[in-house]
Amino acid sequence: MSSNHLRDERAIAFLKRAGVTPPPLLTSEDPPLVLNKITKPTKPQITYPAGFVGELAQFICETGYKKQPLYALASALCSVGTVVGQRVMTESGMRSNLYCLVIGPTATGKEHPRRMIDRILTDSGCEALIAGDDISSDVGIVDQLAHTPQLLYLIDEFGKFIKRTQSANASPYVSGILEMLMKLYGLADGTYRGGWTKTNTQTQRQIINQPHVCLYATTTPEQFWPMISTDLVSNGFLNRFFVFQNDDEQPLEQEVSISSIPAFIRDRFKQLYRLPRVPLGCDPAYPQPITIAMETEARECLREAMKEWKEKSLDQTNKARDLWKRANDMCRKVALILSSAGLSEGGISTIGLTHLEWSVRLVNTLCDNACDKAQLYLGSTNHER
Repeated sequence: MSSNHLRDERAIAFLKRAGVTPPPLLTSEDPPLVLNKITKPTKPQITYPAGFVGELAQFICETGYKKQPLYALASALCSVGTVVGQRVMTESGMRSNLYCLVIGPTATGKEHPRRMIDRILTDSGCEALIAGDDISSDVGIVDQLAHTPQLLYLIDEFGKFIKRTQSANASPYVSGILEMLMKLYGLADGTYRGGWTKTNTQTQRQIINQPHVCLYATTTPEQFWPMISTDLVSNGFLNRFFVFQNDDEQPLEQEVSISSIPAFIRDRFKQLYRLPRVPLGCDPAYPQPITIAMETEARECLREAMKEWKEKSLDQTNKARDLWKRANDMCRKVALILSSAGLSEGGISTIGLTHLEWSVRLVNTLCDNACDKAQLYLGSTNHER
C-alpha cells in the first residue's frame, strides 16, 4: 500500500468517526481528476440598441482596424453617459455615470474606441469633460471635480493601475484612489464633502454637488483578473463596473481609412451638451436634472428582472454572487442613457419597454460573463486562488 493511499484511508476513518460520509476513493479505472482554471473563451454576441447609442457604436466599430462590436458599445454608452451627466435622472434619482471596463488580449483593438471617444468629444465641443488618461491621487480627482463637476477618465493598462494602488509601498494618496472612485460612484445624486484643510490664511474644504465621474478603462485578462481578490468583490468595487470582455485573439480585420466624425454625431453631442444643468437664473452649483419617467410596461419588465437578479445575488454556490447586487442600478443607468440620447432642449422623453428590455439583456450578459471569470480568481491570497 502506498503512503498516499494510507493517508487517504486514515482520513476516511477520521471522517467516519466524525459522522461524515466520505467521498469514494479514486481507483485506477476512474478518469483522472483535472483541475483547470481555464474556461471557454468569452465571445459575447450583443446586438446594438435602436437609436443614437447604437448608431454611435456602429460608427466606432466600423472605423476600427480590428472589428470589436463589444468594445465600441462600451465606448458609446460611456461617452453619452458622460455628456448627459447632471442633465438627466430617473424618477428615483439614478444618474448616467458609468464605469466601463474593456478586457481583451493584447493587440486586439482595445485602443481604437478609447481614441474615438477623445476625438468625438473634442470635435463636438465637449473636450472639457475629458479628465485625462491617468489618476495620480485621490486628491487630484477632487481638485479636478471642483473645476469641472463632470469628468471622464480614459485609462489604459487598468490592471497595472489597480496593482499600483494596492501596493504595500503606495502612498496614502495613491492607495485611496479606488476608495474615492467607489465613493463618487454613489454620490452622483448627492454631495461630496471633503475633509478640512488648513492653509496659511484660512481653513476650508471642497464641497461638490452631484459629482459626475465616468470611467472608460482597458486592460488584458492576465493583468486584471489576478488582481481581483474577494475583498474587491465583496466591498462593491467590481460590481460598480460594466465588464466588457472578449477573449477573441483574432478579431476580424477591416480595411479602414482615417475619416472625419459624421455631422449627425457631432450635432447630437452638441445638443446633449446644451441640455440645461439648471433652470435659467438658478445657482449653477446646484444641478437640477430633467426627470426621465419610466413607462408602465418597462416598470413591469424591470420588476421581473429584479426577482431573477435577487436570486442570483443570494446563490451561495457562486463566489462572485455580489456582482449581481447592482444589476438593478446598472440596468436603470443604461436605460436612462438610451432614452436621453435622443433628447433635445425642451423635449420630453421616457424610458420605454424597448429601452428596458435591451438593458436587461446587456446586464445579464455582462454579469454572467464577469461572474464566470471572477470565480476563477477569487481569494484574498495566492494560496486561496
